[in-house]
Amino acid sequence: MHASTSSIDNQKKRRDELTHFLRSRRAALSPADVGMRSAGGRTRAGLRREEVAVLAGVSASWYAWLEQGRPIRVSDRILDAISRALRLTERERVHLYRLAEATSPLPTPGAGPSDTEVFQRVVDRLRLGPACIIDRYWDVVASNEQAARLLHLGQDGNENFLIGLFTGSHGRQYVDLPQVARRMTARFRLQTSHLADDQRYERMAERLAADCAHFAELWGRHEVEEFEPMTVELDHPDQGPTSFALFTMELDEASSFRLLVYLPPGVVGAQRVQN
Repeated sequence: MHASTSSIDNQKKRRDELTHFLRSRRAALSPADVGMRSAGGRTRAGLRREEVAVLAGVSASWYAWLEQGRPIRVSDRILDAISRALRLTERERVHLYRLAEATSPLPTPGAGPSDTEVFQRVVDRLRLGPACIIDRYWDVVASNEQAARLLHLGQDGNENFLIGLFTGSHGRQYVDLPQVARRMTARFRLQTSHLADDQRYERMAERLAADCAHFAELWGRHEVEEFEPMTVELDHPDQGPTSFALFTMELDEASSFRLLVYLPPGVVGAQRVQN
């Protein structure tokens, strides 16, 4: 009984949050902001519900129900239309999806020039070990000198971490490549299940399966795994086989950029990673 009451309370809180969020975004816009002519008789600033409904291509009554927090089903297409109508940022769009209890939206792909510059400065200052930043498609958008030396990352401007692991020089640096490949494939599989509408993931999997029998075999297992710390063994050019603790950190939830850092032996906390 208590659990049921708690669930009802949580749903009410979420719907109240949705109501407040939509009203606040609507109030922040004027008809001129969205290319509409302002009608007279306005007593409040901001767009009217009917105007948002027109911009989103839905009925005024349906949009009113949504803003009132009524328990109605909302498709991704409609949420995207409302996001455009209210001129939501990417983070606000993700927030709207969550409040509406919809599947997380596909992030805006790729990093802009300013993002790339910032990412490069971040990894350049990480001198403990190899470090790189990948986007949601595993494209390497920034890497430091150690990543280039030990992992052969960052030598090609169009490099992809996952493809390089299976078919490029990157993968040859792992002494324990079969284990690393298995776990990375499981992480990729879990990621694709969260963003199943993005066909680029399907094309990546098809390309890898066609180019690498090992990936095809791993992909067929349908194993899934979160991005958690793990131990990897690299063929160090000076020290020979050397264990590193590989940590991944999400930098931007909306766009799914991840920082990968390989910590060498002796770094505090490295011994607590999963094997």
